[in-house]
Amino acid sequence: MIKKATKILGVIITLVLVIASIAIALKVDFSNPANIEKFVYNKMNKTDVPGVSIAIIKNNKVDKYISYGYANVNERKKVSQDTVFQIASLSKVVTATAIMQLYEKKKINLDDEINKYLPFSVVNPHFPNKPITVRMLLDHTSGIEDNWDVLDSLYTIDSGGGDSKISVGEFSKEYLNVGGKWYSKEKNFTNNKPGTTFVYSNVGYGLLGYIVEQISQLPFDQYTQQNIFEPLGMSQTHWLHKDIKTENFALPYEGNRALPKYSFPTYPDGSLKTNVLDFSKFLISMSATNENNTVLKPETIKEMFSPQSNDGKQTLGWSNSSLDDIFMKKLNNDDIVGHTGSDPGVFSIALYNLEKKNGLVIFMNQQMGLKIQTINIYFMIKRLVKEAAL
Repeated sequence: MIKKATKILGVIITLVLVIASIAIALKVDFSNPANIEKFVYNKMNKTDVPGVSIAIIKNNKVDKYISYGYANVNERKKVSQDTVFQIASLSKVVTATAIMQLYEKKKINLDDEINKYLPFSVVNPHFPNKPITVRMLLDHTSGIEDNWDVLDSLYTIDSGGGDSKISVGEFSKEYLNVGGKWYSKEKNFTNNKPGTTFVYSNVGYGLLGYIVEQISQLPFDQYTQQNIFEPLGMSQTHWLHKDIKTENFALPYEGNRALPKYSFPTYPDGSLKTNVLDFSKFLISMSATNENNTVLKPETIKEMFSPQSNDGKQTLGWSNSSLDDIFMKKLNNDDIVGHTGSDPGVFSIALYNLEKKNGLVIFMNQQMGLKIQTINIYFMIKRLVKEAAL
């Protein structure tokens, strides 16, 4: 009886493995054409991602652009190198750069208590005597936590999209100040002493954007426009939907459903809209030896990329483990810095090798997702990292 049951179990396991193998074969492309454009097309054609835009940078110059699919499926509007994508948390590296500009101009001290620059008080209620500093916001050790019950409710997706009517300053005060509309001692702050533990914080980067406003006396979007985007010639890059003039915008998609062009109050943490052409200019500006750099001085860039937290993986705005974040640790090395971004209908990644001056930018108008088809995207990124000689 036991032998018979074992045999039946063996048959079932075999059938399951056969079915799984067939499913993988149908949904994963294993071809490896020499032509990189064909390789990308083959891989993406096995996914349900509507569109992808890619830039490969060699020696601080864009070596190749690759586009696939549609920015707008219903209108059959194809993705090109000029297509503007919302890039989610990859936006944070721009916000960090704005802070480092103010630091460079001696308008801010990274180790100052943030309350020095705010019109209201922010204190971790679990450690009321330990100040939160600007550096802690930059390297995600502030102890400010993302309360997703609040954050999700304030995305403008369900209200038809568009820019948030709640300013980053109003949100920061109501979320972080005692008695605020969205304040919670338990959900908005970690039990970690500020400065000790890496806990990724979107709210912290929204607050950095507000600190830029307070010091510069300019709205955050205008400050970055004047001090980062215009100097670098990033003419198609904006934070707010109202400023996007091009029709060539990649709609975000969840499955086959197009989402509205949405945003949220903490927009400095993840609502930048740009194309791979513009963002490549920004990535190249991070070279400490770039003679034409108009954004940061070489010594400031070096400090920005110095290890800070998360066992040295986190710098001031950038990460040394971006490939780890998408389960591609074997591709990583100590010379690659970068950042990823993921939001409803959005995935982005930018990688840069400081020594080689090579980089990679990938924008998609759909999240990667935990599904078999995502294996194709992993194959694609792996090959692109090799093509970029990172």
